[in-house]
Amino acid sequence: MSAPLPLRGVKVVELGSVIAAPYAASLLAEFGAEVVKVERPDGGDALRNMGVRANGVPLWWHVASRNKRLVTLDLKEEEGRAAFLALVDAADVLLENNRPGVMDRLGFGWKALSARNPRLVMASISGFGQTGPYAPRPGFGKIAEAFSGAVALTGAPQDIPLHVGFSLADACAGLAAVYGVAAALHARDVLGTGRGAHVDVALYEPMLRMAECQAALTRLLGTAARRQGSNDPWGFGAPGERRIATARCADGGWIAAILEPGSTLDLDALAAAQARPDALAALRAAGVQAAPVQDGMSLQQDPYFAARGDVIRTQDGTAGTLAVPGAVPHGYDRGGLRDFLPSGPPAE
Repeated sequence: MSAPLPLRGVKVVELGSVIAAPYAASLLAEFGAEVVKVERPDGGDALRNMGVRANGVPLWWHVASRNKRLVTLDLKEEEGRAAFLALVDAADVLLENNRPGVMDRLGFGWKALSARNPRLVMASISGFGQTGPYAPRPGFGKIAEAFSGAVALTGAPQDIPLHVGFSLADACAGLAAVYGVAAALHARDVLGTGRGAHVDVALYEPMLRMAECQAALTRLLGTAARRQGSNDPWGFGAPGERRIATARCADGGWIAAILEPGSTLDLDALAAAQARPDALAALRAAGVQAAPVQDGMSLQQDPYFAARGDVIRTQDGTAGTLAVPGAVPHGYDRGGLRDFLPSGPPAE
């Protein structure tokens, strides 16, 4: 018999759009939380109309909205407001990523909602946080990535700073919101405070935190770290240190390898002379740490990810067969984890 889902019984209301708060809600839903996503009546979440479509439905929406109950409410009308408050009164968690001030103007700010439901944990994700002179500004993921300091470290020194090719800031903020919610629930229910908390996450802050000692090193050395391609300027790639190198193989696949200081290995030549599996085998036989540079196609084809449960196949009535990310982290009874449930239209 499967173990209970870790978050079974936790009730979550999501008043989010596009990525950050919806991503946080989807992570909670995968581990058993009951998530109700509230959408506007004028078309719902903008993510419904973004990205590549399968049979008329955006694939992004199919993944992002899974495992959620979808409800349409007009929060400017009395009936919709009453229904929303009823959801919040019964909820453990409210996730939202509106611009600071919007929730207060609607009458759904932290002070008002916590007065109604003192046990409520509210997580607010915004571009620049709930406080500070930039708080009223709109939030965009790529702007947050630049603001965090991470973009300045990415790319070759002679080239422009680079962003990664997916919504990194939004995803990091969603993750930070999830562990903020978990900490608040622990304090409420395990430490016995009995009260919720307001979790405040700015889009740029988790990436700034991930940059670790960049600010301290700059203050000590008097100069900011420079871009070193794909190498860490203060580790891999620094003088006398290992370096990370990539090369294209004869079959078109790419590999990445860590080369030791003073290594004379011609990675480009080795890769160009053979297919990727053979090149990787040769590198490992020589004691060189290497891995394939995976992409969307190879992630689905490599049996390792299927065996690990990192990529799973699911059937959707509209979009057909989809390959989607599995639930992380591991360490739970996998049989108890919730399968991906089909997304659907908003329910009145």
